[in-house]
Amino acid sequence: MKILNLEINSIDSLVNKSQSPLWKEFFSPIYENLYRLINPNSSQYPHIDFDNFKSLISNILNTLTEDDIKTLRSLGNGVISKAEWDKSPENKAMMVFCWNFPEFANLLCNVHLLSLISIKATEACLNIKIDAQNFINAKQFIDKINRQKWTRPQTNNEQQSGVSNLGGVSESLLEMAMEKLIDGTNFFKTHNQKIQSYGDFVLMCLPNNLWLSVKSNFARERLLASGYTTDILGVGFFTSKDEFTSQSKIRNFQRVGFLAMYLPDIPVSEDQVDNDTNTFMQVQDFYDQNNISLPLNINGTLFLRPLSQLHKDISKILAISDISNRTTLGF
Repeated sequence: MKILNLEINSIDSLVNKSQSPLWKEFFSPIYENLYRLINPNSSQYPHIDFDNFKSLISNILNTLTEDDIKTLRSLGNGVISKAEWDKSPENKAMMVFCWNFPEFANLLCNVHLLSLISIKATEACLNIKIDAQNFINAKQFIDKINRQKWTRPQTNNEQQSGVSNLGGVSESLLEMAMEKLIDGTNFFKTHNQKIQSYGDFVLMCLPNNLWLSVKSNFARERLLASGYTTDILGVGFFTSKDEFTSQSKIRNFQRVGFLAMYLPDIPVSEDQVDNDTNTFMQVQDFYDQNNISLPLNINGTLFLRPLSQLHKDISKILAISDISNRTTLGF
């Protein structure tokens, strides 16, 4: 069956899956029932209501033994703890299913799925491998799906989960965009909880290491909290130009150590899509229309830059292999 650009096979063609753990007990009945609910003529992409599907998942889970559930908890992206599973078993079971069959993830409405599942589903839908050339387009697609995903008001827990997933998507997309540059020694993602408040990625440089702080759609105080008078880059899929047209806000960013802010240069919000614009263009237009020069950083180079330029800028620094000669002074 083909829906939009996605081909979804009938269960009869999935012979190779028959040896998977809990295939007959869990994956097969979920797959069959979801497949029947697909409407290839629907103009709404996420159109299978998870709220109505939860009872079927619950019935299937009730047929499984404790050992089966333990096995199921290990079949997604890592092992789901029993405590986390017990908070919302139907939701966690759907995440396990969509990790193995991401082609269904973007067909479900009224449910949040993990950021890595959203990314796997996006690669399947767009038939791409996310990299430095297309990661902004991938974020654009994910945001479009998220705007269509809810047919009812979200609960407080769902809203919080959505914010967390949004941040996770942004970090994961940037990591995939920078994958060929990240070597674990000169440039790497930070995992130490004690220093993660400084930023999300770090590049070894002199006189200070260069940090990258990744945010999703808004900068606000969360981005300022990353600066500690070190050298840092602000990176995100920002949708509000007003955060980068205020002289006082720009000064605050620079005061805590930001050398540059990277703004999306393709549309990422629904309004931007409708008006064929983007945050970087909107900011640039503001400065042009008000006859104001674009702000510079302490090195005298442009402070506001297009997000698509980030890979090139990082590559230029990493091209200097000797760390004793690699500095942020000209960034």
